[in-house]
Amino acid sequence: MTEAGKTQKNLIECLSKISNANGYHTQLQGVYPESDTVRDEARYPCALVSVVSDSINSVASNQASRIREYGIEVVFKRGTPQEVLDQAHVDVLRALGFGKNEFERDFKGLLTDEQSAEFLPNNDGSMYTSVLITVAVAYVETYL
Repeated sequence: MTEAGKTQKNLIECLSKISNANGYHTQLQGVYPESDTVRDEARYPCALVSVVSDSINSVASNQASRIREYGIEVVFKRGTPQEVLDQAHVDVLRALGFGKNEFERDFKGLLTDEQSAEFLPNNDGSMYTSVLITVAVAYVETYL
């Protein structure tokens, strides 16, 4: 498995821990990578994970230091209060180790100053509302 693949697997494992039993306010009902098809009857809230970008930061011999950005969209039913969306944003960052030292984080390589959130209202009669959280991670890929 590539380092990029390991990074995404680790991200999904961290997000899968978001539950009331683990001390979070949000109770995720599922975490889906972009390659999965989310069924219409999926339980909410759930998180949809996608790669936004991946770029080389530096190169040395057969290795490259890379920066990968992920989009994590936490989807709720229409009518969910803003406070609940705000809490989901905080819970995602907590699950990834925001506020902890690098060696304490479950999600290694998190770039804590490279994150944002966009709140997506339920426009055009949509049945859902969501918060799209973008995070970045640094990793090293070896090309042999």
